[in-house]
Order: sequence, then structure tokens, then C-alpha cells
Amino acid sequence: MSQSTADSPRQPREPEELLRGILSSPQTRLDGTAAVEVHSLVSSEHVPLYLFAIKSLGHFWPGVRAVVHDDGSLAKEDVETLRRHIEGIRVIPRAIADAVVEETLARCPLLLEVRRHNVRILQLVDYFVLAETEKIIGMDSDILFVDTPDELMRWNTDSTDRTAFLYSYEQFDHGRGPMGVNWIPETLPSVPYVPEMCCGFMCADRERFFDADYLEKMMEDTPRDILFRPRHVTQMFYSVLGGRLDGAVRSLGEAYRSGPWEWLPYADRRVMCHYFASSKASGKTARTLDNFGRYAPLFTSALDRLEGRKCR
Repeated sequence: MSQSTADSPRQPREPEELLRGILSSPQTRLDGTAAVEVHSLVSSEHVPLYLFAIKSLGHFWPGVRAVVHDDGSLAKEDVETLRRHIEGIRVIPRAIADAVVEETLARCPLLLEVRRHNVRILQLVDYFVLAETEKIIGMDSDILFVDTPDELMRWNTDSTDRTAFLYSYEQFDHGRGPMGVNWIPETLPSVPYVPEMCCGFMCADRERFFDADYLEKMMEDTPRDILFRPRHVTQMFYSVLGGRLDGAVRSLGEAYRSGPWEWLPYADRRVMCHYFASSKASGKTARTLDNFGRYAPLFTSALDRLEGRKCR
């Protein structure tokens, strides 16, 4: 879909109507035939955003499998909502994840310490430790798919494609780049890394990408005042793990570029929008309804597709 098309749906729905609409939308059936899992760390507040993310992807690619990692805030009602909307979804409770990861990575005490203090590290560690497929996709809740992800589908099926890590590109004309990646040259000066990458959407070969022992060593070399920061540390270590893979890494290109819609340059084709739901509005972290209002045309188009309406 082009940006002009995505920006011009029918009359945008109000935030409350979008919330009611996604919660009453038809169940999405993901049949798992693609043998690739889509992993997402989800909070109770962002369950409606996640439903838009996974349903919009499933609309174009129903062969994936959905895996939700509880950040510790999901209530019983949230889990019931997820299971009602996504047939076959796997929801991993936080307590079970903690027990499995602690046992599996007992040889990596610093990595486990960081994980106990920073829930976002689950987006790196847990996605790979708890995956059940060879190839996985990591997807934040604040993503909308607006077109068919042909590049992902080819990567998943092409046995000659030896790419072990594909990532969403992040860079903007006003100078804002990926914060976690910016720490690497000074913090780990001799370590190769992937520049200008966003870990909010990535695809990886599980065995080739994730190396807990290497990650432990990199964390040992990282100052603790950076290591225990609440944000961007996950992005930093995704970049470092990708850096050691040399030629087996590539960007997904402009069609998958991360960033709020209004920050992105015009493109003839966009596959997804990673709109940064946690960006601040009026000094407060944006809520679900804030995001629905901010991007009402995009959410309206996505909901129209899910409801079987013709989109412009």
C-alpha cells in the first residue's frame, strides 16, 4: 500500500469506536502452515493494539503462529480475549517463562540479573529461549500491517536464503536514530554491530542468531549504568548479536521502516507502520485510545479489512 492510500481511507472512526470494533471483530485463524512464530511481549494496556498488530498481519499472512509473552500485567480476562480473537495463540504466563529461562540460562548470571530488572529484555531472551520453530519473528504491539509482507514470506520459504537476521530500519531526517545502537561505539568500541536497526520488528534464524554465552560476555563488558537502563538496552544487544553474523544480516528496506507515520518519507509502497505507541503526548505516556486517535485513518483501514469492507 502506498502512503497516500493509507492516509486516505473513508471517514476515520473515533478512538472509542475503534476499540469497540477491534474487540468485536471476527476471530483470526492462523493455521501455522508457514512454520514461523510471531513473538510479542504484551501488556494489559496494549492488548487492543496487539490485536490490531497480529490481526493485520494475519489478514495478509495467515500461515504464521502467534506467541504472546505476558509482561506480568496480563489478567485472566486479557488471556481470554487473546484466545477468543486468535485461534491457536500460545500465551506464555510470566511465572512459567521466569522458571524456564532461569533454569535454561543458569550459566549466565548477569543476563538473568538484567532480565529480572528489565522486562523489555524478555523481547530478546524469551523470544529465542521459548520459541518452538526454527525461524521466528519479533513484533511489538504497536505495529500495523497495510500490505502483504512478500519479503518475509520469501525468506521463510527460500532454502537458498541464508540470511539469519532481518530487521526494520530506523533513521529519520531530523537526526533521531536508534538510541540503544548509539551507545555501542563508545561502550563496546571493538565490537561489530548492526547500525540503524529497530528491534521492534525483526526476523531471525533462532539457532544462528541467539547466543546466550556471547550475550553474557557483552553484558559483562557493558557499564552497569547502561546495562540497567529501563529502555533501549534490548535494542543495543539485538544490534550486537546481529553484528557478529557478518554477511547474514540485512535490512528489510524502506517498506518496513520503523517510525511514526508522519516521520517517514513518502514511499510508493509500505508494508507496515511501527508507530511507536510509547511516544509521549502532553508529558504522559500515550494510552491505547491516544494511539487510536493519533492514527485513526490507519486503524480505520485495518479494521475495514478485518470486517471485509473494501478499502481504498
